[in-house]
Amino acid sequence: MCGTPTGDTGTGRPRLYCSAACRQRAYRARTWQGTPRQTIVLRNRAAHLACALINKAACLHVLLNEPEPGVVRASASALTEAALDHARELLQVLERR
Repeated sequence: MCGTPTGDTGTGRPRLYCSAACRQRAYRARTWQGTPRQTIVLRNRAAHLACALINKAACLHVLLNEPEPGVVRASASALTEAALDHARELLQVLERR
């Protein structure tokens, strides 16, 4: 986890962590739930991003029914990029949970 060589004991399974402290740090990183305040903030941010994605999808749906293709192409491209940015950020927020 920290990058320190684990060393070869010669017998048994190879070590994954260089020390007990490093093993504990990895465990905490895997199971961290955060404080209640941090959890609420992450939940609110995830809800905000999900709503933004829904709004972008609704706008794209309206644009796809637009009779002028030039308007659709430029606007849809910008909306798609914004939606992808929101989706990436949402994934990052959900991975922190």
